[in-house]
Amino acid sequence: MFQVTRFVTLFFVLVTASSTTVADTEGSIIGDIARLLPGTYTNEAQLASIDGITDAFALTTIIKPLSNPTLGETLYYLEEFKDNDPSSITRIRIYSFWPEDGGVRLLLLNPTDVDSLQGAHTDLARAERLTMSDIKVDRDGCMLDVTRHNDTLVSRMRHQACDVLETWVDYELIIDQTGTWTCYARRQQADDSLVWLQMPAFPCIRQQRIAGVSP
Repeated sequence: MFQVTRFVTLFFVLVTASSTTVADTEGSIIGDIARLLPGTYTNEAQLASIDGITDAFALTTIIKPLSNPTLGETLYYLEEFKDNDPSSITRIRIYSFWPEDGGVRLLLLNPTDVDSLQGAHTDLARAERLTMSDIKVDRDGCMLDVTRHNDTLVSRMRHQACDVLETWVDYELIIDQTGTWTCYARRQQADDSLVWLQMPAFPCIRQQRIAGVSP
């Protein structure tokens, strides 16, 4: 009887410890996202390192926490423009994070009427009013897995999972205390050869957080 009781107790301790570890890991990554992701970012330092290259451009990205329970629990609004011109929009997206299977997932939500949201980073109420009918959600295959390496968060799409017309989207977002790396390309399904880069001058765009600028 003592052995059975000891076995049951040990099993309970192991299961509880495992569950606690999973919950702690998920919660910790979600907390790190809240700490590291919001901000205003620019690639000016990277541009300064490549004098004479003509196919690169200034890119400013603004990311702010968003409250909209209709769309998800942990959301961030992203507005991005080129050449220091807020009217020259390159991306408006909503990042949706959630814990799953001991890790954290990221899905990109794409507003269908981007023009109506231009400048919404200064007036988030416009994004807070969005419903699912205003959103095109990326397919599950385009979901990103979020992992942590020391104090760096890595979000990456799975290999060849986000397929589009015999190509696949190769997307990775790396976040640390100083800024982000965004690696955004399209590759051939047949051999992974490169078809398209977001910015041809760089395989990955390095954007540094602008100190003193509130998200």
